[in-house]
Amino acid sequence: MTRLVIHLENSQRGNHVFFPGNTLNGVVELSLNEVKKFRGCYILIYGFARAHWTETRTSSTGTGRNRRTTTHTVHYEGKEVFLNSKTYLFGHHGGDAQDVQPGIHRYNFSCQLPEMLPYTMDGAHGNIGYYVECVIDVPWWFDEEVKVPFTVIRHDDLNLYPELRMGQRMEEVKTFCCLFCESGPLFMQVSIPHSGFAAGEKIPIQIHYKNSSDVEVLGTRLKLKRVISFTSHTPSTKTRTDKESMVELYERGVGEKAEVTHNFRIDVPGILMNTNSRFCHVVRVEYYLKIEGVVGDCHTNPEIDIPITIGSVGFSSSVPQTNYPQPSAPPTHFPTALMADEKDDLPPSFDEAVKMSKTEIVQSEKVPLGWNVTKS
Repeated sequence: MTRLVIHLENSQRGNHVFFPGNTLNGVVELSLNEVKKFRGCYILIYGFARAHWTETRTSSTGTGRNRRTTTHTVHYEGKEVFLNSKTYLFGHHGGDAQDVQPGIHRYNFSCQLPEMLPYTMDGAHGNIGYYVECVIDVPWWFDEEVKVPFTVIRHDDLNLYPELRMGQRMEEVKTFCCLFCESGPLFMQVSIPHSGFAAGEKIPIQIHYKNSSDVEVLGTRLKLKRVISFTSHTPSTKTRTDKESMVELYERGVGEKAEVTHNFRIDVPGILMNTNSRFCHVVRVEYYLKIEGVVGDCHTNPEIDIPITIGSVGFSSSVPQTNYPQPSAPPTHFPTALMADEKDDLPPSFDEAVKMSKTEIVQSEKVPLGWNVTKS
């Protein structure tokens, strides 16, 4: 009998949760009750983003009574790899088979996660995931393998991105028509003090109306919107988006032939996925504010969209900054490592991981990136 187990020794609270920059120490345990022949044993560490959805296409051939219509399904897929490392614990690819004696064999490994990893997430048309897989190459038979997923979460400090401190101001001018007559302009200006905010903060929004028209703005609708974009690479480059309103308010507007300035606040939910567009392109999480002046009758409402960034630590927060060291090379090919005791011991979801460590910022030990494999 062959038993293969991966133990990870330093995950956060033993829940297979890690932060970028953490050092991961683990053990592969191979148990045999008789002599076995193996070509080798390796660990594969993999981190990826994947997008997938299907669309139906219809095509017609022939004419008249001979016209035939057929439908087929098109699969759109996109993939981005952050980690892809294969390291042999013993033996090598294509090597000769060797006898491994009965007993318990343990192989230690250690590595540091790259700083630029996006967090784990699952969406309607894709996901970002990580796993460690250990494989024993068995000659002339099926390989022995075990695969264990793990969760990555991020504590993004907005203070590390000074460009987010700059305020934003956007304007919209709208005129209204009735038959052949055109009204005076409605001027709407929206300002925010900066474009980066942390979960749990309030977003101050100033709206200035100057209404020279005869149309009353009945109210102002404010929304915090989340957009998750999934991008395919095959059979062609295409993006599909899922939009969701995280917060929605309805406030005062402005009367006809009037001018007014309003100051409103939107509460950012306490648990919210951070903006990840700096770290991932196939599955992107982004946010924006939608401000809409609601007018009556059959007129079109004036709208303004302002993109914002959501992070873990805001500009006004007293939480200590975590100054992660920057990687010296692109992180795509750096390895990682993890643990698991049983296959059914799954890591927590994103929300559960955030709840467990909402106020914890773990500073990693400063060790070299890459593998350190030894047999104990």
